[in-house]
Amino acid sequence: MILERRVIVFPRADFLDAIRRYGERIGKMLPDTAPDLLSFDPAQDIALTIRFPAVFAGGSAKDFIFSRDDVGQALTLYCRERKVPLPKNSAKQIEKFKDGAALTMQIGGAGLHIMVIDDQEVMRNIIKKLLGKANPAQISEANDGLTALDMLRSGDVDPDVIICDLHMENMDGIEFLRTLRNEKGNLNSRKPVLILTGDKSEQAHEITRQVGASKVLTKPIGADDLIRQINLVRGHFEAGRP
Repeated sequence: MILERRVIVFPRADFLDAIRRYGERIGKMLPDTAPDLLSFDPAQDIALTIRFPAVFAGGSAKDFIFSRDDVGQALTLYCRERKVPLPKNSAKQIEKFKDGAALTMQIGGAGLHIMVIDDQEVMRNIIKKLLGKANPAQISEANDGLTALDMLRSGDVDPDVIICDLHMENMDGIEFLRTLRNEKGNLNSRKPVLILTGDKSEQAHEITRQVGASKVLTKPIGADDLIRQINLVRGHFEAGRP
């Protein structure tokens, strides 16, 4: 049961102003001109990319990138500077809103629904045990990417976060991600996906990120770290950093 929920919306102009002010604090001085591109996806590690046109003819455009945590800090700082009251001891989450952003704060909640995809039952049980510390409301399981896609397409499951193995029979994690992200009619297509793998190849990790992984994690992993990463890919951030 959610005891309190509050949403503060930042239209594009306010969103850019908040990021500019935060950029000044951390040494990223954004130009005063209008950007050519503003790409914002809170489900990704690099949540925000702002591209400004070249200053001189023949020059190249310049990108400024910000993490999910950077965006969260920027929005909370913007609120504090304007004396906008923020609930204490609340889970703070950043979300996309039209061409801007929103800061959602809630105290209490119904609990997480997490989907675990792995072709080894032993590994699924290990992950479920790790997740126990987060006290999820529901854990759904699939033994390969094909089964998971069928569940997600049918609407039988509506997870908050998906945890998926990389190497599986029938359909591996890369093909699962590629297919899911391309299914525009699937309401679950933009859900955060954590890839949890024993493969330490940076090339494999990079390919997985390119096809839409929110984060690639390497086994073994502890419960605290796994839960922290789940909160991060959901758009939560750790408030209080200067």
